[in-house]
Amino acid sequence: MPRRLRFGLWYDFRNPPRWHQDPTRLYRGIVDQCVRAEELGWDDVWLSEHHFIDDGYTPSMLPLACAIAARTRTIQIGTSVLLLPLHDPLRVAEDAATVDVMSGGRFQLGVAGGYRKGEFTGFGLPSRERAARMNEALPILRRLFAGERVTTADARFYRYTDVDLRPLPVQRPMKLWVGGFSEPAVRRAARLGDAYISTGPIAPLAGIYRDELRRLGKDPLAVRRANFYGVDSPNVTPYGQTVEDNILEPLTAQLEQT
Repeated sequence: MPRRLRFGLWYDFRNPPRWHQDPTRLYRGIVDQCVRAEELGWDDVWLSEHHFIDDGYTPSMLPLACAIAARTRTIQIGTSVLLLPLHDPLRVAEDAATVDVMSGGRFQLGVAGGYRKGEFTGFGLPSRERAARMNEALPILRRLFAGERVTTADARFYRYTDVDLRPLPVQRPMKLWVGGFSEPAVRRAARLGDAYISTGPIAPLAGIYRDELRRLGKDPLAVRRANFYGVDSPNVTPYGQTVEDNILEPLTAQLEQT
């Protein structure tokens, strides 16, 4: 059965020097836009993260997600994407669960490894550790969201002793979107995530994703085709703009003419 086309907004809260405005005014205006979008029937709003950029690209999505959650009632709120190797996964789980509670179960956590070397340098982290940190952090997030008590005494990066998540998210289980533009990252998304999230033309990557799902014994027929924001793994409710490849270019051309 065909799935309904979903429409979403994507914000990075940039405030370029040439058009700089008061940050409080900008941030409140964007939250107001999210409220208006919900009133007009838009389905979701996605936030993005980067660090140390002179145009004010937001480095802190989860507080913004919470602010949007407090002002809305139905629109889905997601991260596209949180740069997981730059964060402590326990704190990510706690903050994400808080957003999910504030939103009444409307939060979608999307994470990826990042690609800007300057961000890793700024945080004092070797960029070569991105994949290893992702491989270690993702199972921790899954266990915490599932309500498990976690000890990781032998972990390489994230060592915890007898920790659990309070409050738990409203969604049980909390779904994890995992992104990336390389083949290993896409295979990691199939292995450790609930869905693959990306932007732009991702048909070749979606093919790799489905192949890896099939190799892992998961049903690729339950996975949606490439679209703006993601392709779902089996048994995952879809969020994001679900636009088939043959719809994307005509739709974009039509919007440019309006």
